[in-house]
Amino acid sequence: MVRPHAALERRHFRIGAIVQFDTFLMERNQTLFENGVEINLTESGVHPCTIEEIMPADAAQALLRLPLGYGWTDGRPDLRSAIASWYPGALASNVLVTNGSSEATMIALMAIVDPGDKVLFAVPNFMQVDGLGRALGMNVQRLPLLADRAWQIDPDALAQAVEGGVKLIAATNPGNPTGAVLSVRSRELLLEAARKAGAWLMVDEIYRGGEIDVAETETFYGSYERVIVTSSLSKSFACPGLRLGWIVGPETIVEEAAKRQDYTTIGSGILSQIVAAAVMAPENRERILARGRVLLRKNADIVQSWIEKRNRWSWQRPAAGGMAFLHYDFDMPSEDLSNAFREEESVFVVAGSWFGIENHIRIGIGVKTEHLVEGLARLDSFLARRNLV
Repeated sequence: MVRPHAALERRHFRIGAIVQFDTFLMERNQTLFENGVEINLTESGVHPCTIEEIMPADAAQALLRLPLGYGWTDGRPDLRSAIASWYPGALASNVLVTNGSSEATMIALMAIVDPGDKVLFAVPNFMQVDGLGRALGMNVQRLPLLADRAWQIDPDALAQAVEGGVKLIAATNPGNPTGAVLSVRSRELLLEAARKAGAWLMVDEIYRGGEIDVAETETFYGSYERVIVTSSLSKSFACPGLRLGWIVGPETIVEEAAKRQDYTTIGSGILSQIVAAAVMAPENRERILARGRVLLRKNADIVQSWIEKRNRWSWQRPAAGGMAFLHYDFDMPSEDLSNAFREEESVFVVAGSWFGIENHIRIGIGVKTEHLVEGLARLDSFLARRNLV
């Protein structure tokens, strides 16, 4: 039996004597195993676009003659304007282009929160804010979402959590790994809590535009003067290889985040920015998002049909995003399930424990349909061998 990499058995590592990082379990496992399996169902975005699907042939050909200089380290003006156009009321000066949403989140967090400050983090979630915040000395506290109410905000828990003050409230909408979209009431609760506490509200909106059964998710940007939005082209826009993300927020925060970027990556690549500007041009933007929604709806229906025929599995159908968060009722830790399934069937799924939730796995529904179908068939075989059907 292949054992997990040694780095995963040691749950944290130290830099010097002060900064301590927990292992980012989902990212580390993906890095180690996603390219060594026949079917990778750990991705949560839409099957990637090609450059020829994004740009006309003459524009793509022109890239061959492009001098590979630094370009605009804070983002090309046309790209910043195109991104801003997706956020009502935003200007190019409200946008900072980053290397993916991970850098956006990191430098925004560093620009707002000091060591010792309280951060309220809604879970389940992509665990970057949790791990990074604690490593930087922030007081990160988790706000559990209500699973039995479609992963919405618990008003009592939120009210209790903000007592005594809070510097930042962080959430993801649409959610990861659940695919849930926050209700009008949940939005109101977050905004009311932030206003009352004078806190910043940072919302990861990377799955906006990847809606399955609902209208496009309303952005939080502009709903409160202390809202910051992070996002990227990796998920709904099907361009993860560009590593192109952004912050949208008040100019003061954009400027402070840019100062931190000067110490991290300096800026994103010139090729990525040019292709990203084409993606985010309004006429292209809607076409690319529509491409993804067709695939997501088709594959969500396939998973729903699979779930309906199996008594030990359940889900809340995702409203948006390229993932399905599946619950199972048998006694097997989700990380064990992920490892054994990968080793025996060469199919890789995300353990719910990597989001802080047991008895769940997350599977990608933005993959090619034939890969999803084969992956589910292999899951049936895996379960049958263990009499878990």
